[in-house]
Amino acid sequence: MRKRALLAATVAVASAVLTGVTAAPAAHAATGNSLSVFAWNVDLGTSIVDSTENENAAGRTPVVEQIIQQHNADVVVLDELFNHSSTSSIESALAAQYPYHTPVVGQVCSGGGWNGISGDCSNSWFVINGGTMIFSKYPIKAQYAHVFSNSTSGTWDYNANKGAALAEIDKNGVNTWVVGTHLQADQSGTSTDTTQSTRLAQLGEIQGWVNGIVGSSAPVLIGGDLNVEYFHGASRGDYANAQNAVGGVLGTPATDPSQLTTMDCPVSAWCQYMGGVESFPTNYQDSLDYVGYLNAPGRPTPLALPSVVTDFDPQAGWTAGQLDTQSPSDHYPVQATFQLP
Repeated sequence: MRKRALLAATVAVASAVLTGVTAAPAAHAATGNSLSVFAWNVDLGTSIVDSTENENAAGRTPVVEQIIQQHNADVVVLDELFNHSSTSSIESALAAQYPYHTPVVGQVCSGGGWNGISGDCSNSWFVINGGTMIFSKYPIKAQYAHVFSNSTSGTWDYNANKGAALAEIDKNGVNTWVVGTHLQADQSGTSTDTTQSTRLAQLGEIQGWVNGIVGSSAPVLIGGDLNVEYFHGASRGDYANAQNAVGGVLGTPATDPSQLTTMDCPVSAWCQYMGGVESFPTNYQDSLDYVGYLNAPGRPTPLALPSVVTDFDPQAGWTAGQLDTQSPSDHYPVQATFQLP
């Protein structure tokens, strides 16, 4: 959920203490018929936003890097990489563990290392990049970018080349495609029905784009901040409508009551801080981040939708009921391991 006001008058004192990272789950066996995907909105705004809103990208970026490294997934999807210095730092810090990565979606509108760029990409100085990037432990054989043609006018997203990255991953001779994306956000003053309609149209774009490139050749996984409210959107049917729009199956930790929601402001100090900056409720709770797969006629799919977990990295000594001052983002990451045919 992005409700960013670039010139917010009040900037609360952040209570984030960016030290210490808890031990991560054990690494998954490096077999070709499984692939683990980690997806995270890292909330790293442009240098102007970082400066005007005191978002401390320089302090938060190393914590982002540590958390990614310790969770040790095969493939990492990151959203909101709008800060160029942070992106360069993350690329460098992850280079040994993740030697392969795509460019950032929407940074350029042609070339730039992509095998193809489609959609409504803008070269305007007033439009920022799309912020989505894929990292992989294993070779990326092909990589494509799509910038959404559908975007809600009057929102901050309208001034960004948001879209999706598509990467063909070769893990031990087994090829799997992974889509990373960040859909239209809600924003104060704009109808949620309108922004949800845009999200569904964007998911339709992803389906058509992926089908045109991949067809039935290999499984297609998807991960990212879909901004689809699992709980608050239940009365509107948002989750079911999103699955139908993209032609796939979307996994979320919201289906497991033992998991934190992926945006959990009562737990996360940084989420509370950003609520004060971006004018969303500081007690906001919902799951907006998903990992799943896309269907198409004849296309192989994972053996089942795996459990999707919220990867939670609180400070040392944290106990339930305390504020988590470790998280460097207002979202928690999600992770799942797919068993592939």
